[in-house]
Amino acid sequence: MGFITKLLLYLFISTTTLVFSYELVQYARDSMRISNINTFYRLILYYQGMESLTPPSGKKHNPSKLLIEKGYLENEFRDPAFTSSTVIMDEYAFILIKFYEKVTKYVDPEAVAGITSKFSENFDSIFSGTEEDQNEQLERIRSIMNNNNLLRNRKNLKEVIDISDKDMTKFRKMMRDPDLKKNIAELKKQATQPIPPDCLIAYVADVSKKEFEISVKLESKFMQGKMRSDGGNDDERFEVGNNKQLNTEVEVYGNKARAKNSDVSIIR
Repeated sequence: MGFITKLLLYLFISTTTLVFSYELVQYARDSMRISNINTFYRLILYYQGMESLTPPSGKKHNPSKLLIEKGYLENEFRDPAFTSSTVIMDEYAFILIKFYEKVTKYVDPEAVAGITSKFSENFDSIFSGTEEDQNEQLERIRSIMNNNNLLRNRKNLKEVIDISDKDMTKFRKMMRDPDLKKNIAELKKQATQPIPPDCLIAYVADVSKKEFEISVKLESKFMQGKMRSDGGNDDERFEVGNNKQLNTEVEVYGNKARAKNSDVSIIR
């Protein structure tokens, strides 16, 4: 397999894996959010049974801190955001995006040579058996990538780039396939997209009736169905409690979020 095919295959596999990894991280965060509020729910029920009281809610009340003060909880509930794995993924995503843009836009030979040299130190198998002038190869990638007429003509393409008949079909398919561009666009979105500000725990209680609801926003597309099928009255949040018809709706203003109901406690 030639240098060109290896390069594109590496970019395609790397970006596809990273895009899927972002989904897995979001799924993992959502799983932790669900685990947190289920634990919170059980603690409230236990507190009600032991104290014959329901923790109050509202802007001035934090039921998580109350449970700590009463000895029912050791650590305050926190949203599982900004993990070290997410930060590392963002850095790697930016490396891939930068590399892709250098290849497709071709800024200058020295810059591209520096990028390929950096990658070859860590991924030497990608650049093994390459042609002598990698900059020339990168220049041709850039020229070919958006030339549909050339990609359709097998004979003309072989005159422009040195590639075996065995790799030709795969190469043409990869160059025409929009998935790589889609992956890069998705990585740009994921690596620069903040965690939704309404991914926080909202708690509301009707103390006189000993009723309460706890809710949290889920971000993974694999978890969206859970918010609609939890039996509550808010399809935008996952709800638990002994009355899931209470109002824990959260509004978002830019990067800020607040409860619509003043009787709701927000736990970030």
